[in-house]
Amino acid sequence: MNLKALLTLVLPLVFNPGCVSREVSRTPGSYFTPERDRESNRLDPLDVSAQISWRMIGAVEYDDFSIPLSSPDGRFLAVRAGAPPAWPAILARPDAQRLPVVPFEILRLDAAGVVSLQTIRGPWLLGRSADEIGFLVEGYRPDGARRIGRVDWGTGEVTWLIDDEFVNAFATIGVDGTLAWCRRSVNARGLDLMVRRPDGQTWTVKSQFDRSWLDPVIAPDGRTIFALRKGDGTVELAWSRLTERSRFEEGMQTIPISIRTNDRLVYSMLAPQTGIEASPPGGPPRLIFLHPDLGRMIEWSPDRDLARPFSEGAMAVSMLDTDRGIAMSKDGLFLTELTSLAGDVPTSILLSSDVAIPRRSGIKEDPILLLRPESGRYELYLAHLNDPN
Repeated sequence: MNLKALLTLVLPLVFNPGCVSREVSRTPGSYFTPERDRESNRLDPLDVSAQISWRMIGAVEYDDFSIPLSSPDGRFLAVRAGAPPAWPAILARPDAQRLPVVPFEILRLDAAGVVSLQTIRGPWLLGRSADEIGFLVEGYRPDGARRIGRVDWGTGEVTWLIDDEFVNAFATIGVDGTLAWCRRSVNARGLDLMVRRPDGQTWTVKSQFDRSWLDPVIAPDGRTIFALRKGDGTVELAWSRLTERSRFEEGMQTIPISIRTNDRLVYSMLAPQTGIEASPPGGPPRLIFLHPDLGRMIEWSPDRDLARPFSEGAMAVSMLDTDRGIAMSKDGLFLTELTSLAGDVPTSILLSSDVAIPRRSGIKEDPILLLRPESGRYELYLAHLNDPN
């Protein structure tokens, strides 16, 4: 989904194919970050005295739908270009057709700029997750089955991790190699929730009562898994532990999220929070998702059992630490600090009126990566806050 769709439908974003600029240019900073209120130790909404430094490092075209996928350390980026995928394939529906062969650009970020490592081509969707080895893709076989592969960051070679007679979709991979995904028979509609552990064990939570699983997320602790469960106009947030088979299969707990949603809104809940951004490190295991009724990002952790909302209209977030993050809305970029008190509101300060997707860069001096849409491509910026706190 493109940025306009992400802003109107409440979420999805994209790119357009092209070349990668290696020239590093510097532009004056239009971003600001506040000092902290010394009494409360929270951000002071009235203080915009400290500037943030940022610089453009290149640009890349995309497919007008897929949000780029970062490696866990933030040093590599995978971008899908070419023709955008159709909704039946995105949602893994039975009426999905074969995907077009499109280019995938693999980029490396460093302090000097962005380098295009290579371009590969394939009839695939860009996955939702990556590890230090590579990033996930999904593609259809001639018999209608769908398989899950991992593209090596360095070589561009594809290894098919799940390749059988089922439709396999919405895969994610944990730090220890645990793979979680959703699966159905070619002619069925309901998707089961699957987990394959590093020792080869495969665990399953079946689809029941016309409710289908999608978008699993494995927390950085490797012990906690989140997923969405979609029904007829309903969606629930589910979670369980990965400590043992019975705990996962019999201990799944669900929380109602909405009773008036649809397939595209459910898809949008986690579309902007791919990879490590869906369950960032720091603090207890947590999930950050777009609430389809509230129209803003929410952080929720089973350890706290507290839903912490971001600023009104926030549609994509990259956390800086346990409580602070950079959030994007239709009005621009904000520095947001979440509260730990039930019913309290977050503190937010406008950093820039420019709209861009925030991500981690993996660059110590400039830890923030900004993906700014401009004329059918993304401009890539590295940035850092000039805030000693």
